[in-house]
Amino acid sequence: MVIFAALLMAGCRGTPKTFTTDRPHSHSVNAEYFHVYSNFPIAPDSDLIENLKELREQISATLELPKQRDPVAVYLFEDEASYRRYMQTTWPDLPPRRAYFVGTSRELAVYSYHGPRVQEDLRHEFTHGLLHASLQTVPLWLDEGLAEYFEVEGSPAHVHPEHLRHLQDARAEGWSPSLYSLESITDFRQLTQRDYAEAWGWVHYLLHDNESARQVLVSYVAGLRENSVPNRLLLPLEAAVPACHTAMPGHVNRLAENVSLAGARP
Repeated sequence: MVIFAALLMAGCRGTPKTFTTDRPHSHSVNAEYFHVYSNFPIAPDSDLIENLKELREQISATLELPKQRDPVAVYLFEDEASYRRYMQTTWPDLPPRRAYFVGTSRELAVYSYHGPRVQEDLRHEFTHGLLHASLQTVPLWLDEGLAEYFEVEGSPAHVHPEHLRHLQDARAEGWSPSLYSLESITDFRQLTQRDYAEAWGWVHYLLHDNESARQVLVSYVAGLRENSVPNRLLLPLEAAVPACHTAMPGHVNRLAENVSLAGARP
């Protein structure tokens, strides 16, 4: 089961925290816009580092982000036990997850460990870091929707099979998407698996279904560069694409059909 989470503290600027001394620090790789700290060696030209560089370029180009104000620090533990011990000591109120993005007044930090899904986890949390390093704030649903979107690697057009299946099952049960409801959620602890799937669905729809929807998203993100209190994206989306409420599930259905057809090929 895939578990996703991110701690977003007051626009990524929470109260300074006193950190314990067992964060990874014996090895480091410094890139232009991020730094990776670990307690095991990582080559500067490793797939892990190159993937993060490529991801940053992709996110910046897709969303037309401004230049980062702050670097993102990535703390990568060698094993799960060390990671769990550190997180339980430093952030005892957080539920256990494989990875976290934690933003404070001190730094924008990603925490994870070198497990079998490390690249997927880092892509998700690193997306949070890049967004908050470039924008004043990011609404929770969009923060998670974009992280779910960009965490997918090697899949055409960032299709997330698990979310796709979840949304198809939900539709069969009579569920309908509601961007209004998603935009009303402000605490990540309230997000359900369906919320994560729907957030991914809206982001995928906005970026791929039609140019009007894509422009609404890009313009909305541009507004987050200066606005610390974001407006609802639903209002300009409905104005530009009045049929968005039916267009989004239709987009997801077409994705599901294409995935099914691809899977059926010999």
